[in-house]
Amino acid sequence: MSLDIGAAIRASRKLRKLTQAELGDRAGVTRQAVAALEGNQGHLSTMFALLEHAPINFKGMTSGAAVGEKLALARQATRLSLAAVARTAGVSINTVRNLERNRGSVGPLIKVAGIVAPRLRAGPAPIETGKVWRTVAGRPNRARDPNDYYATPAPIVRLLLDHEEFDRKSSILEPCVGKARVIEAVLRSTGFACITCSDIAASGSEQRDFFDISDCYDVVLTNPPFRRHVDWIIHAKRIARHKIALLLPLNYLSGSDRHDRIWTDKEFPLAKVLILNRGISFLGDPFAERLEATQLYCAWYIWDRAHKGPPAIHWIDNHAIMERQAA
Repeated sequence: MSLDIGAAIRASRKLRKLTQAELGDRAGVTRQAVAALEGNQGHLSTMFALLEHAPINFKGMTSGAAVGEKLALARQATRLSLAAVARTAGVSINTVRNLERNRGSVGPLIKVAGIVAPRLRAGPAPIETGKVWRTVAGRPNRARDPNDYYATPAPIVRLLLDHEEFDRKSSILEPCVGKARVIEAVLRSTGFACITCSDIAASGSEQRDFFDISDCYDVVLTNPPFRRHVDWIIHAKRIARHKIALLLPLNYLSGSDRHDRIWTDKEFPLAKVLILNRGISFLGDPFAERLEATQLYCAWYIWDRAHKGPPAIHWIDNHAIMERQAA
């Protein structure tokens, strides 16, 4: 089987649950350019742009900074001249030279690779996950929940409802309901009835991967896994009709990747940030009336499809629900 870069990019894209259009948006290219690359056509510059968001691994060739350098090292190892490689591949010497400088097109690259590195293969890079996680209290924890599940403290949910208006008749999706079912309990206790709950670790009909959900709801409201928050926000925008409310760390307001992929979106914009002025713990009894204070500062991020203009920032004084320190 020969090198198939297009198939590797396609597999990486699907692993990350992206459409061709979404990958193109992230990479700054058209959907047609993505389709061309997945058919092993198009420019290397486009390929490198896509690999930032749908990375692939090359195996079977001497390592190098990029695929061009890999080709150069492989050719030198086989003691083949530029002319010999060009002649066998049916391309010009300048084409080979440009490929080794990471310029040119994918089609000739595959031809040249078949000569200088016939064992070269490409495959999707796995989604990276840390080997050692830390708990939200900052303590080392190698047994961190693999789904990043930490129950949302009920007082924090009530603070959201105190500061943001939701139609009691809205259909609400809580896709990280967890064993404690805290958000659902608070919503039902305050008059919400049309609530759909699911969780990747649930059982029966509620066992659903969030990224497989295609049904639409008026509101998506949850405390999502922090480590995949960008993908969660993007998918929530696909299935929420009106609003999204997510509990996330306050420092997620920064970062160029989040800026480009989330905060500058005007079709489903960020409307409000409700900042909790005391850091909170997710490790105690989620239904306790008081919470342990930590250095994890969070906020409720509210997206509203009808919002116009920049987001509003509000501070919530959650001092009253924090445990009092011993004298």
